Amino acid sequence: MSADFLDRVEENLKMLLFTDDDLKLVFRDKDLSTIYNSLTYHLKKKNLVRYRRGLYSLAPRRQGNYGFSQFKLANKLVLHSFVSFESALSHHGLIPEAVYEVTSVSLSKNVIFENSMGRFSFTHSAIVPFYLGVEKNEIAEAKIANAIRALFDLINVRRKLYRTAEDLENDFRIDLEELKKILMNFKAGEILQLGELYKKKTTRTLATILVRDLM
Repeated sequence: MSADFLDRVEENLKMLLFTDDDLKLVFRDKDLSTIYNSLTYHLKKKNLVRYRRGLYSLAPRRQGNYGFSQFKLANKLVLHSFVSFESALSHHGLIPEAVYEVTSVSLSKNVIFENSMGRFSFTHSAIVPFYLGVEKNEIAEAKIANAIRALFDLINVRRKLYRTAEDLENDFRIDLEELKKILMNFKAGEILQLGELYKKKTTRTLATILVRDLM
């Protein structure tokens, strides 16, 4: 089946990233050993790329490029996750540094993946509601925390107590003027409520700083 395996994948799987379950649906007429033999063959031939066990794409040289963003891949690497922390803050223009690791919040345990698209880290969070402040970015085709949620997520995992906006600026090089513009889209009560959800002094204090000094 190796000869037509890639053609059938390309023709039937319109999504650029696919799983073992997707392959089983495409090759319903084949037994599992035949499917996995062809999969192994094309992985060795570098016609396919594996990003973690059970998640693949066609190789860039076959389709010209990966065809999807790092953020979309991050969402697929761990289900029930979204891009946050430094990656989201950089995406929203709040910090000047380029971020060389895609950082995400996840409902599952902490884990790191390294593959041909880069390094991807996932940090567990039990905050409820989990997707509060998370938006679907149409360009990246990925779930990304808004700038405020990403900042709270970062302060939560850093476990460092900040007492002034200048402390945030000095430590993270956050653009305070840009942060003020973003905060104009929120009510003070929303910020204070978000700070309470983490049940941490660090996030409650952050909420106070944002409302007191920047709104």
